[in-house]
Amino acid sequence: MSGSRAEIFGKIRQALVKSRPKHHHGHSSAVSDLKQLFASVASRDGMVERFQTEFELVSGEYCFFTNGAAVVESLIELIETSASNQVAISEHPLCTRLGIIEALRAQLPGVTFLAEDVAADNAFDRTRLRNSMANVQLSITGAEYLIADTGTIVSVAGPQASRQISLLPSIHVVLATPSQIFPNMAELFLEIQNTHGPKLPGSAITFITGPSRTADIEKVLIKGVHGPMRLLLAMVADDHRVGGLDQ
Repeated sequence: MSGSRAEIFGKIRQALVKSRPKHHHGHSSAVSDLKQLFASVASRDGMVERFQTEFELVSGEYCFFTNGAAVVESLIELIETSASNQVAISEHPLCTRLGIIEALRAQLPGVTFLAEDVAADNAFDRTRLRNSMANVQLSITGAEYLIADTGTIVSVAGPQASRQISLLPSIHVVLATPSQIFPNMAELFLEIQNTHGPKLPGSAITFITGPSRTADIEKVLIKGVHGPMRLLLAMVADDHRVGGLDQ
């Protein structure tokens, strides 16, 4: 059992041995109790280090960049070394702000870049996009949130990105910033509730913890069966919040 799982189960056990409040009509647990129960790493630097540690434990590939130019240079190297001739890029705010698709098109004229447009109302266009996505070897998207305790990437399907762009390609690169990190799932849910109320953001929320892997067949671990074989996260130093947080 990993350190983060043991920590979470330990806190749950501690909560279970405490006396429960008497139930009465209209009683509901205070939200602050949940936050206190799952209190974790407090400092932003501590959460970045914790996320990197947990992310790499589940076979994620982590890199930190101080600026967008360094991100583009690294993406060019990855595309060339992986021999990816078809690349999909989402319209996530971070991808747009860094000018990823424009920079890559200028540097890699021999590569076909697919800019995902999931807002298309025409059913034929959406089907054609899905079929095109099936031929893509590498995708680049942005994260809405990150969870430090489990090294989890949280993406929200919506006008800027569909679920298929993170599931169909063999290599998935995710861009994120330190300001998007939450200590644990409980505090993330509190943030979503406080920000969006009863209406969840987007059409679906996906939690990605490491590249796709399964051991269903004879307990042999195989990667890339239900999703990408490689999962990379590019952490970009930020000067303001993006994605699921305030712009």
